[in-house]
Amino acid sequence: MGAPKQSRWCALALLLAACGGGPQLTHLRCRETPCQDPEDPFKLRLAVDFSDPSGTLSEGTLELLLDGTLQNAVSLNDLFTAQGIGARATSGTLSVDEEFALDSVSSGESFNVGLTAKNGDGQSSNTPELDLTLELGSP
Repeated sequence: MGAPKQSRWCALALLLAACGGGPQLTHLRCRETPCQDPEDPFKLRLAVDFSDPSGTLSEGTLELLLDGTLQNAVSLNDLFTAQGIGARATSGTLSVDEEFALDSVSSGESFNVGLTAKNGDGQSSNTPELDLTLELGSP
């Protein structure tokens, strides 16, 4: 009776690992205030925490979304290398300094940015979002 019970627990553990094994992004935030780069207001200075049990996130891409629409996809390998994050890291914080096509947003107008990561195994993360307001020129 002990072996079948242990077998069920092993099967359950494998199932849970498979379901929750993809990358996760949390705590999307502005790294600095204001969030927009003073020299390039279309560039946002963001940070996001990541976890990926597979350790293959650096082999994937990071998708940048504006109001739910894909703006750009960047190589996570490039971000990991530039920030000194180990290629097989399973957790950490990414700094993201990327331009968003904000030409459809007027100064003073609110917009939403989101990030989605895809690891080297092809698994996609959740999509944390952040609401911001475009500020152009002097206040």
